Amino acid sequence: MTKPNIPEKSKKTLRHVSLTTGQAAAHCHVSTPALKRWIRQGKLQVFRTAGGHARIALEDFQRFLREHVMPPYPPPAPGPGILIVDDEPLMVGLLVDLVMTERPDLKLETAMDGYEALIKVGSFRPALLILDVMMPTLDGIAVTRHLKANPETREIKILGVTGHRDLVEPLLAAGADACLAKPLDMARVRRELDRLLPPAGA
Repeated sequence: MTKPNIPEKSKKTLRHVSLTTGQAAAHCHVSTPALKRWIRQGKLQVFRTAGGHARIALEDFQRFLREHVMPPYPPPAPGPGILIVDDEPLMVGLLVDLVMTERPDLKLETAMDGYEALIKVGSFRPALLILDVMMPTLDGIAVTRHLKANPETREIKILGVTGHRDLVEPLLAAGADACLAKPLDMARVRRELDRLLPPAGA
């Protein structure tokens, strides 16, 4: 499963998550000498372990792959995806923990507002959005209307969440498949995940 977007770790911590040149070469489908040539050319940064071995920090390798339009590392899982959209970091963290515990087969991404959500839907194509209704700039109702009006995205399931009970019906009227009121009952969230997503391994 792809990891959700979380605050960046420090460079020092990221150095403990690293790849060997052989691992990086295998992912890029090139020989180890070819990868070392990229390193000498300054295209890819390495650091040395205490024993003198070359290692590539995960953050540096992921940046290199993005800059050179190569497949991401680690590769995405084959399962369907969930996009969690909420401007409250604590709520995002709560939902991420739940999804990763209940459905580790799922790809997972997060967004902090409606505009970011629409951008990520275009590239990520999730099977389900868990969508906050009240957000700045572009709210969940507008996001839902946009997705349901587009033939390419109208089949995406939408599970709304809101602290404003009077917005449940407007979100459902816009096309959401379900909407739960905050504070969330996690048992109900689990039931909706089971209802709206294909079963694990399907």
